[in-house]
Amino acid sequence: MVIHDIELLKLNKNFDIAYSILKDILEQRCPDIRKIELLYGTQKSKTLQDLIKNFIIKNLSGTRIMRPHNPGSPMEIILARREIEKDGNYQKVHSFILLNKLPDIKSLENFYGNYSVYVQKIIKQYIQLNLKRKCEIGAATHLNRVGAVVFQLKMNDTGKYNYSSTAVMHDSIEDLVRLKKSKKGTGVDTEKYSKFLDEHIPADLQDKVKILTNHYNLILNYVLGRLEEDDKAFTKKNILAELEILVSQKTKEFSRFAEKMQSLISETDAETDLLDAIKWECYKTLYLEGIAKETSKKNDHRIYEIKGVDLSDNAHGKGALSIDARIRNINKNLMWGIKGYAMKSTWKPFNDHIQEVIEDAYQSAEYLVLGDMLQPYSSTDFMMSALNKIIKMENVFYI
Repeated sequence: MVIHDIELLKLNKNFDIAYSILKDILEQRCPDIRKIELLYGTQKSKTLQDLIKNFIIKNLSGTRIMRPHNPGSPMEIILARREIEKDGNYQKVHSFILLNKLPDIKSLENFYGNYSVYVQKIIKQYIQLNLKRKCEIGAATHLNRVGAVVFQLKMNDTGKYNYSSTAVMHDSIEDLVRLKKSKKGTGVDTEKYSKFLDEHIPADLQDKVKILTNHYNLILNYVLGRLEEDDKAFTKKNILAELEILVSQKTKEFSRFAEKMQSLISETDAETDLLDAIKWECYKTLYLEGIAKETSKKNDHRIYEIKGVDLSDNAHGKGALSIDARIRNINKNLMWGIKGYAMKSTWKPFNDHIQEVIEDAYQSAEYLVLGDMLQPYSSTDFMMSALNKIIKMENVFYI
């Protein structure tokens, strides 16, 4: 049996009353004072009720419809992750990566077949650069988990290893390519980008891997570097000026992305945390939409599914993330699912995975909020924290 985090919360003797209060809040109904007293005691109950009432009046509209749970949602991705971890070949490959050692080709061939030489070269780059995730584990572990889960889900075409290999390479361009200015002094050095692809990504997988690559982050990192070189501030005006150079360069790989960024950033009003605001807007408005469009154009849902497995794996490791990063990850999972439904596929495996990811996002959102509500001390502070999380994840809780 697969246990979601929220199942562990249910072991708390006060879970049912906390969940009832959460449901009241989400339904824009102030919880009864007796209910609050049961959870927090009489001395704090009136203060907490007033806090909740004020929140509902100020933030929640009575026209909102709560998202229903899907108790029968599939668990294929979670089960595939569990099953692959029992595989001795997977354990061998993964333990090598965890120890910053290079897995041998023969072990990699179990999951990546004839693409294993390329996979090994990519993993070697991660090890040499000592790239880590926020939990301090080597970043290539994430790639291998995603690739192996795609293999376990039997996404590969018969007799091939095309999608598991695409999956293991999905972050490689963004993580390993650092764009520099062109030798002519203006625009980006496209030769460096093309050289990486030719050396590390098989020709028949390049289009798929490029679709999954967040080119907007690549470009933002390039712009940051250019502004630092020229001792310029990271302002909207300076960013747009650098993007204009990329657009005028008319490169196949970057000009179209830079042009879309220009339009989006021109309308971005963030005064603080500009970089985070731009990254988030590019992700939800441009990047995810781009994968959906390219997937539909190619009539290849597997590419979009790989992104879902990637997001699911990030959610699986969410305990090592900050609260803001966990909330952002939950919202990403939901957005992936909603855009997936908008593709109106009749293919059951694809729709099953969408159901799974959306339900997982919903339960993860509840877990974060209820975790605050069940704190025994500093109840008013934690209640305010829980209420703020509802707003940050409102698209998860409401249709």
